[in-house]
Amino acid sequence: MKRLSIFIVLLLLLSGCALPWAKETEKGSKTENGKKVTVEVMMFEGGLGSEWVKESVKNYMKEHKNITIKLTASPDIHQQLQTRFLSDDVPDLISPGPNFDIMGVLNEGKLMQLDDVLQEEAYGSKEKWLDTFESGQFNLKKDNKTYGIPTVFSAGYLWWYDEKLFNDNGWGKPETMEDLYKLGKQAKEKGISLFAVPGKYPGYYFYGIFIPLVERYGGKNALLDAFNLKENAWKSDSFLNAAKESKKMVDKGMFMEGTFGLSHTEAQTLFFQRKALFATAGTWLEGEMADIIPADFKLRAMNQPSIVGGKGESLAPVSTGWGGGWYISESSKNKKETVDFLKYLSSKEQVSAMIKSKGAASVVKGTEEAIESEALKSALKVLQDAKGSYAPTALNDAYPELINNIINVYQSLMLGEIKPEEFVNQAQKFADQANKDNNLEKVEFKW
Repeated sequence: MKRLSIFIVLLLLLSGCALPWAKETEKGSKTENGKKVTVEVMMFEGGLGSEWVKESVKNYMKEHKNITIKLTASPDIHQQLQTRFLSDDVPDLISPGPNFDIMGVLNEGKLMQLDDVLQEEAYGSKEKWLDTFESGQFNLKKDNKTYGIPTVFSAGYLWWYDEKLFNDNGWGKPETMEDLYKLGKQAKEKGISLFAVPGKYPGYYFYGIFIPLVERYGGKNALLDAFNLKENAWKSDSFLNAAKESKKMVDKGMFMEGTFGLSHTEAQTLFFQRKALFATAGTWLEGEMADIIPADFKLRAMNQPSIVGGKGESLAPVSTGWGGGWYISESSKNKKETVDFLKYLSSKEQVSAMIKSKGAASVVKGTEEAIESEALKSALKVLQDAKGSYAPTALNDAYPELINNIINVYQSLMLGEIKPEEFVNQAQKFADQANKDNNLEKVEFKW
């Protein structure tokens, strides 16, 4: 398997200063005078759960009798973190998830700069900590400074299907949108819908259907111009054509009846019941739905179909943004111990155990050997075939208000409440507002 570095675009930012203990190299953390230290950890609990972190916490505390790791994990951790940051009572270590304004706290200087400690030895190793990660994992920085550590690699909003169902019916994967419409008609004859999407969470189909369509029509530059807030980019022909194609998919009955009122788990359940051919979700799907996947279900991932005559290069969107990283509080009183635990958590041994239990992939070197899931292997192949060219959904980390507004308008388009022309005009208005907001720090996107 090729190194994961060929297809990941992620995390990390801002500036800081060197630490007086930056040359600590011994395995494990030694607390001063043997005093007891508590390291507080708060993390987002999504499709990968938190058991793998809990197991690491338990194992770490066995090796470090004077250190207690206090872990809080929740799907709504962003709400708790907002309160803690506002009250200046910040946990030592956080993994905030997709709904937390990580850019905001970075810009306020509330997170520790990590470049110095990345030059230290890794946990239980003579190897430099930075060198234990796939190269290129720290290329989304600000002021050339690193502030977060990625451990899990999550490619998002691929198209998932059941290879057995396709084989049983003699169906091939759709290579073009024309193929997709033909497949939709064939599936309808069998009483199967093409898509079950979580209409309550329109980001799933905004990133899983709309953004790929923009790229298929206009190539990656169409997306880059929009993400970089260039003039009129959000109402360009590429965006308008993608909006029209989205509306056509609705009009042609490509979506299951009632799907726009479903949650993500409800939509995914219908998919695994073989009532829809496709689900748009990330590499976390198998782990998230493990309890309901039929034994004979051959879950596989594919890239979104192309547009005949389009300029696209079949980009594969990547979902892991800054919210998926681990960050240390600048105000932590226990930075030394927190760094040591983060080294442990991101070590090959701990991450490999997580991969085996959750069917995930990681940015830690050598851990791909632990991947046993055929579904995950198929997802990684999609990303390899895209040859390292991805559209980062980290847009929502950079401009959360802008992208939320645009996603909501896209939902209105899919519900038939507005026309494609109205959608792109509304999207452009939101982009213009963001561009003119001098208080909003601008991010330059490259890929």
